Amino acid sequence: MSAGDVRSPAVGLAPAVGRLDHLRPVTAAGTDTVPRTVPDLCAEFAAVCESAVDPLEIASALEFDGLTDQLIRERYGYGNVFALASEMYVQVPRQPAEPEPAPDPWPVSRLTPLLHGLLYGLPAVCFPAAAALLAGPGAHAVLITALLAAWAASQALASLGYQRLGRTTDRDQARRLLRAGMLAGLLLITVIMAGTGLLLHARLSLFVFGVGEGAYMLGACVLLVLGAEKWLLAALAPGIVGSVAFLVLGRPPGLEHAAWASLALPPVLAVAAALTATRTTGTRTPGGPLAGLVPRGLFVPAELRGAVPAAAFGLVAAGLLAYPVVTAVPGHPGVNSGALLASLPLSLSMGAAEWSMLAYRRRTRSLLRSSTDLRAFGRRSRLMLAAALGQYLLAAAVLTAATALIATRTGLVTPSPVLVPELIVYLILGGALFLALALQALGLRAVPLVACAGALAFEMAWPELGLAVQLAAVIGLFAVLAAYAGRSLALAMRHAF
Repeated sequence: MSAGDVRSPAVGLAPAVGRLDHLRPVTAAGTDTVPRTVPDLCAEFAAVCESAVDPLEIASALEFDGLTDQLIRERYGYGNVFALASEMYVQVPRQPAEPEPAPDPWPVSRLTPLLHGLLYGLPAVCFPAAAALLAGPGAHAVLITALLAAWAASQALASLGYQRLGRTTDRDQARRLLRAGMLAGLLLITVIMAGTGLLLHARLSLFVFGVGEGAYMLGACVLLVLGAEKWLLAALAPGIVGSVAFLVLGRPPGLEHAAWASLALPPVLAVAAALTATRTTGTRTPGGPLAGLVPRGLFVPAELRGAVPAAAFGLVAAGLLAYPVVTAVPGHPGVNSGALLASLPLSLSMGAAEWSMLAYRRRTRSLLRSSTDLRAFGRRSRLMLAAALGQYLLAAAVLTAATALIATRTGLVTPSPVLVPELIVYLILGGALFLALALQALGLRAVPLVACAGALAFEMAWPELGLAVQLAAVIGLFAVLAAYAGRSLALAMRHAF
């Protein structure tokens, strides 16, 4: 809605105050400079009269300009300043000045979403190299458990960090929270991986890789929340270079130790960078270095409750991404290579999703300031959401096609009849997750979480149907979220904050 529709009356004083800054009190010697008639006076004070919400604002401006009751009686024939102000209020139509554009609440560089897309997608390059090193009993189950735990923990930590940054201007407090949350999450993931490894009799290398995956995601979460993502790119570089070299050379057994070393560096460097980024300038807590690790009152119950839906959504979203990978294609036991291939461009497309989301929120914010009709706002906001979704899907489709072309031409993936349908499944899933993230960004968390959980449960209920059930699940999920977003995000109140 327009600013005039949503501002309180007190805010209407702003134009008058701006006008007063340019007025000078009239002294007795300077009374001849005062307009001789009321229309001339209205013209002189036009900016004040047009923006005034009541005659008192005009009276205040007149008094500030030195017009006394005596001068008003002698020159204009009104009993006092309030009577003259009331007449001026009637004579001058209201034409409030447009407020200054509000500062952009998302001051993000155009290159930042591109960088984030690389950071989201590049870790997937390490998995083909790791696959040759992680064979053994329970490998798939252990790695999927690590992915689920890491996504849930990192989503919860991101929620806590953003909540704290939104509540306080003390960045040291947010840094302490992120550091404590990262260490607590790393401990939790280590316990989960140890229990999973013991239960499935998995090799030690699987346990180490799973903990490393969780450490990288938690460290990356801290750096992204604090806007220090450039450090993360440096942390990823050794793992990417080592993995690519290992794959290009044909995975020679003599380079396995070097490959392991390159894969171990990103999580170590990410956590080290996160610990450096969360250093505070405050005084050290008495009682030794460990006494201040989790200061009393650091975790606020309300923030913890707010992080629960984020953790649950991270868990369910990771399940939707990972379940098709471990569901064997009929006649082709083992990992579903089509799904594994499709997950890489979907990860890369998260940068495009971020860019489209920022553009959508800026457009709806601008529309909110200029609209005067709720129905018109609803129609245009739906079109803006559809445009943002279309932009994201186009970028995801291009990335998917490019990834599939490179993978098939280089022999990493053998073309099969199910490859294209699997890529389509993940493309639809990407659109559904984009809508889910848009809804969560505007405070609507319950429906996306329930819808995604329902889609995952549907896939797991009929695993023997393979691709057919995956396709039905993501189409249903997309339809539900599109309908809900089209109705809920068309409300002006959803974009007011």
